[in-house]
Amino acid sequence: MKKILCIGGVTTDIILSPVDSLPPPGVLRAVQSASTHVGGCAANAAIDLGKLGVPVALACQVGQDTLGDFVIEQAGGAGVDTQWIVRGGEPTTCSIVCVNSQGERCFLYYPGSTSAYSIESLPASPPKDCDIVFVAEALLLDSFDGQPAGEYLARARAQGAYTVMDTAWDPDGVWMPKIQAALPGLDLFMPSLEEAQKLSGKEDPKEIADVFFGMGVKSVIVKLGSQGAYLCPTPEERYTLPAYPGIAVADTTGAGDSFCAGFLCGLANGWDFRACGQFANAVGALCVTKIGASTGVPSMKEVLEFMESHTFLE
Repeated sequence: MKKILCIGGVTTDIILSPVDSLPPPGVLRAVQSASTHVGGCAANAAIDLGKLGVPVALACQVGQDTLGDFVIEQAGGAGVDTQWIVRGGEPTTCSIVCVNSQGERCFLYYPGSTSAYSIESLPASPPKDCDIVFVAEALLLDSFDGQPAGEYLARARAQGAYTVMDTAWDPDGVWMPKIQAALPGLDLFMPSLEEAQKLSGKEDPKEIADVFFGMGVKSVIVKLGSQGAYLCPTPEERYTLPAYPGIAVADTTGAGDSFCAGFLCGLANGWDFRACGQFANAVGALCVTKIGASTGVPSMKEVLEFMESHTFLE
């Protein structure tokens, strides 16, 4: 099985639920649950992949603090190779995640260590045992986005690695100029619909994909949330895979990251594009059934059993 290197964002998420509105200043309001989890796109995907049994390494930056200790402990406990996690002067990135009664969430975000992560923190070239290089949480990697990411992806491709990128929401509203230099180095780009719309200036997934193909990306996936995913293995071959129906949603935190992990798991196993997408939809469906970004992600065997017992409507 191919090994995957996940590069990018890590947070510690403090998840509160239910939060249907914020109290006014000076007012205390109780919630029913509070829990602490590792979050951030790269860390989520790496932990999910570890739980799925895929060889995976995580390259990110945490602080010299207890939250950094927590990230390393949790990732290592999931089977993730943590040797490329660096510890810097900035405190570990953290988020307060407010989950409403419908399972949807909003975030209060402290950039911290993730925004300070740079190409100098990575090995000069991707480790030779890593066949897939995944840059996650682009648009929040202030010191790595754009040209540095493009240079690193070019090195990865030069040694035969398959290159992938996912994005996060850009709080600065800059969008495409932040990452455009990295797109020609991508074998696969898979942002969410909302982020893809902001990046491309288009609304329809087909037109969105056209923009990314025009910038040099080889394959495109637009994640559609509860509607599934729009998959474009090539500019000529395109189709939508709908989500699994009838899923009881507890928390959508990490759903997009779990989709990415599921798809990468398929790639690591040598599956075709459609099979990877179906498996990714199943991992995403299981993720949202529990509180926390990776809590609901089970083993590969359990995901495959879920797929056998649930009708997949195409």
